Amino acid sequence: MSAAPQSSTSASSGQPQMVVPGLNVTVVTAARRRPLAPPPTEPNKTLYIRNLNERISLKIIKNSLDAIFSTFGEILEIRAKHNIRLRGQAFVTYRELESASNALNKVQGFPLFGLPMDIQYARDTNFIFSKEDGTLEEHKKRRAEEKERREKEPKKPRQDAPTLGATGWFPGGAPIPAEFLPPNSILFVENLPPETTQDILTALFQQFAGFREVRLVPTKTDIAFVEYDTEAQATLAKQQLNLFKIQADREIKVTYARK
Repeated sequence: MSAAPQSSTSASSGQPQMVVPGLNVTVVTAARRRPLAPPPTEPNKTLYIRNLNERISLKIIKNSLDAIFSTFGEILEIRAKHNIRLRGQAFVTYRELESASNALNKVQGFPLFGLPMDIQYARDTNFIFSKEDGTLEEHKKRRAEEKERREKEPKKPRQDAPTLGATGWFPGGAPIPAEFLPPNSILFVENLPPETTQDILTALFQQFAGFREVRLVPTKTDIAFVEYDTEAQATLAKQQLNLFKIQADREIKVTYARK
């Protein structure tokens, strides 16, 4: 089981941070989006995740969520949809309540594809557990009544902070900044010290599953390419090693390679 990201707070700025154990990687996270209603406080084995990058395919989103959240326990189901009402959102259901609570506390605000995840307990129980305890029909009836009640309520205007939605921030065909390139199993590493060797980078990146190889560029000593078996594996390495301090005064930048 791989190391899970840990939360902390910067003593100097007071901003929330995400620290990856053993790698000394610190990422300052953005403020959480304002919910339309107070988030549920009752613990639930299912987590509701929003503010997911809508430009990324559902397959990659699900694989990435599995890679991150499976570090906390057995996952029974990950649900994400294409439709407009649910895009940018997902549900992760655990076998154990403790796993869900640990994940919520430790992954809150972790940046996935450039956007900090906003995580809450789900408002309802997954049908998986209703089937197990024989209350499925009662559960369906209760959910239908709740849906009907919500539809009768007046709609509230959203006041969320803007995010990178399906239309993106890059009108007119402008080049996509490196931070928002589509997923790739090959990573592009920049700002390397001139004395960086293939062995140093291999030791750093092979900590993550699926590592294949490091490719240096003979004519440019400050960049390299790192390849993984799958895009999801490359994504996890990218998330945890971007801005890694390879020297006390030097951070490397890790992005997807352009296709």
